[in-house]
This record gives sequence, structure tokens and C-alpha cells, in this order.
Amino acid sequence: MKTLFQRNRAWADIMEAYPLRPVEIEVVTKMLACGTPLTGSREFRCSNPDCTHHRYIHQSCHGRGCPTCGKKATDLWIATMMARLPDTPCQHGTFTMPDTLWPLFEANRWLLNGLFALAADNLLYAAEQRGLTTGIFGALHTYGRQLNWNCHIHLSWTSGGINEHGAWKKLSFALPKVRARWVWNVRQYSQATLF
Repeated sequence: MKTLFQRNRAWADIMEAYPLRPVEIEVVTKMLACGTPLTGSREFRCSNPDCTHHRYIHQSCHGRGCPTCGKKATDLWIATMMARLPDTPCQHGTFTMPDTLWPLFEANRWLLNGLFALAADNLLYAAEQRGLTTGIFGALHTYGRQLNWNCHIHLSWTSGGINEHGAWKKLSFALPKVRARWVWNVRQYSQATLF
């Protein structure tokens, strides 16, 4: 990824051509400095006092947007979550809003805070109607695979829930219905919040 930004002054051209937010500039700048002397170095020497060999290791940036450091952070997060979450089958769904709403959410990023509740609302409501408490966790993605603005929520939920007696009951959802309700909720949310 570094090569894409460094080749033919690509990063300099992007910064000149597009209005970037400070956080975007910071993330890319940290990523470009990762593993270079700009992030600092550590010198390692042989423990033998007569040996003249030494080596400099450049430090990493620890940035979440860095392909190297972000991968490490992601792997650590996954290991932590796997230790915390119950050992139960899960189901996954992606909740993408209509592309006609993307510019609205890009210009009003504070609206992104409400998307998790809107995505989880249907699942929690359906579980509650069956008298179950289910587990849900999610991640917000604001960019798509082509690095275009594309707001969507990834949710994973347990394939069941605990009832009032502590017993585990299976639970599944009709994803097309849940996604249709999600789109309706997002439209209602954006209208009620902005207008």
C-alpha cells in the first residue's frame, strides 16, 4: 500500500487535489513513516564486547490505518473478543444504506453514531418478542473495497439467546426483511435528525 502512495508523487497530488480531513492526513503520514527512521530506531549490539556488529531496527507507527500495524491490532482485537464472547454459533449480516444517502452521511459524520442502534434494533426487537436476550457486536465501515465512501455496518449476532429461565434457545432472522427495515430506519433517522 505504501508504494501506491509513494509512486509518482501520488500522496502529494492527492493532498493538493482533494480537501482531506486532518485525521486522514495523519493516518496516511503515519503509515508512510512506519518502519523508517522517522518513527525512531533501536540499536541492537552483540553482547560480546569485542564484536563490532550492530543493527538498527526502525520502529512501527502503531497506526490503525497502517497495513502492517493495523493488521496486528486487528489480530489482537479478534483474539480478545474470542476470549470474551460466548462459545456459540453466530450469524453475520452487512447493512448497507442506499447510495443516495452516502453524501448526506459523509457531510454529517455525526449521524454515523446512530447507525449501530438502527442496525441492531430489528434484531433486538425480534429476540425480545421471543423472550430472548441475544448477543450482538458490530463494526462500522465508511469506505468500500474501491476506497469510495460507502457507509455500512457489519453485525454479528448469536444464533440464539437466553430466556428468562437462563435456558438457551435457537434464534434466526430473515435477513432480507431485517435489511429492508434497516433501510427504512436509516431514512427515517436522517429525515428526523436533519429536517
